[in-house]
Amino acid sequence: MAAAVIGIRLRSQAHLLAREPWRAVILGLGLVWLLLMLPSLVWGRTALALQPGDIRADALVAVFTLVAVGWVVVPIATSGLDDTLDPARFRSLGVAAGRLMPGLAAGALLTIPAIATSVALAGLATSWAADGVGALAVALAGAVLTVACLVVGARVAAAWTADALSSSRSRLTTLVLAAVGVAALVPAAWQLHAQGLEAFIEVDADTLIHQLGLTPLGAGAAAPLALVAGDPLGVVWRLGMQAAWLALLLGAWRAIVDRALVAPPSIGTGTRRTRDEVLDPRPSLFAPRESAARAVRTRLRRAWRTDPRYLAMLAGAFILPALLGLVAVPGLGLDERWLYVCPLALAASSGWGRHNDVAYDSTAVWMDVTAGSLGPAVMRGRMSAALAWAAPSVAVVALAMLAVTGRWADAPGLLGACAGVMGLTLGISAVASVLVPYRVPAPGQSPFGAEVGSVGAGLLAQLASSAATLALVPLVLAPFILSLVVAPWWGAVALALGVVVGVGGYLGGVRLGGAAYDARAGALLAAVA
Repeated sequence: MAAAVIGIRLRSQAHLLAREPWRAVILGLGLVWLLLMLPSLVWGRTALALQPGDIRADALVAVFTLVAVGWVVVPIATSGLDDTLDPARFRSLGVAAGRLMPGLAAGALLTIPAIATSVALAGLATSWAADGVGALAVALAGAVLTVACLVVGARVAAAWTADALSSSRSRLTTLVLAAVGVAALVPAAWQLHAQGLEAFIEVDADTLIHQLGLTPLGAGAAAPLALVAGDPLGVVWRLGMQAAWLALLLGAWRAIVDRALVAPPSIGTGTRRTRDEVLDPRPSLFAPRESAARAVRTRLRRAWRTDPRYLAMLAGAFILPALLGLVAVPGLGLDERWLYVCPLALAASSGWGRHNDVAYDSTAVWMDVTAGSLGPAVMRGRMSAALAWAAPSVAVVALAMLAVTGRWADAPGLLGACAGVMGLTLGISAVASVLVPYRVPAPGQSPFGAEVGSVGAGLLAQLASSAATLALVPLVLAPFILSLVVAPWWGAVALALGVVVGVGGYLGGVRLGGAAYDARAGALLAAVA
């Protein structure tokens, strides 16, 4: 059965490469990256072999942990790019999960990321060769167990993340856990800011790496040191812990496959409405006056509150600003004015992230199209729904950064720059979402998936919208930067220019996007349906 499953994977990949050249380009880039990695791998292996055993073990624990984090995060964001062995595809064949699992596991290991990770970790593990055959064997065993845990854990993480956003109760639980996680990072970030990166490395990094070596993330990398130090029991329990962790992950994956083979796809259970809010007459911020635009806006605002795909995009918009404010700026010991990048990054990600906004509402596009030539109203409703949460969020983050720095004199320039960045990026997205849309997961599907056939179109749309953003956004950032490094009076220029350019870019983009919406309504339906 495993050979049959692997054969299905290889034939499916061949058909996809023939039908969609962009996949061949991505595959070629992956192979080139793998080849370019080899010289660095050889250099790293040689450098590690020259170090004492404790330093070598700490370095490998740190590398293994970073790779593990990447294996959790990246597959969640790209789980739909490779769905040839989705267990749900075997549902109609009546195949038991026990027969299917070996083939799925082998297919998961025969991917470029898995092969590259295996080569990298095994190559670094050979740095223990000078300490004897036993140390080399233990190091390679730890690397093999680590790779297996990473590959299986990636499958489990992607599936569990999709389930965590599939219902209102699970979304609430996920939100609470995420809030607790962020709250736990705040003291660490504050300590990092107080100590500085160098002091943190000198004082706390050793302790952190030692503790990671006692977990399944780094136990395989720390096991050879235990053997060299004459602690065979330490080798046994470290490798045994990794083997037990792998068994737990395999059990979780088996449960996921069992469910996928018998359960229909979840599309949500809906909610009970107490009143009709489509044409809610209550005034609200950024609400358009036209009834058509208000109806679209109400529909999209509900999606931003309940649809897992929109919630995933909402969370994604805050990831980069949070990393910059909590990790990068305090960790690198940068000037406190670098904290202003947080609201600016949030404004840019909130606006640029809507570059495929129409496709996410694909099931309702036909209704907007058949209602008549209402393109401008539709785009006003769509963009104002995003603006309703993005503008207050950016304002709150900007004020928070000003409070942290205590430089309230920078407020006009910062708020003006944020307004300009958000207006321009939303205007660009209003046009891009109509001119270069690409298919996305349908309602009820995993928010982290990608539709087959959308890779090339997605790259084109993202490159086009990114190029336009990089070309226009510096126009409103330049005066604000000058207000920080040259003269404070540039802040007034940044405020005026940001408001004018932001509002003008937003209105102009919505108008152009609306005209394009009417002009290519049929092609738009075909592109996103």
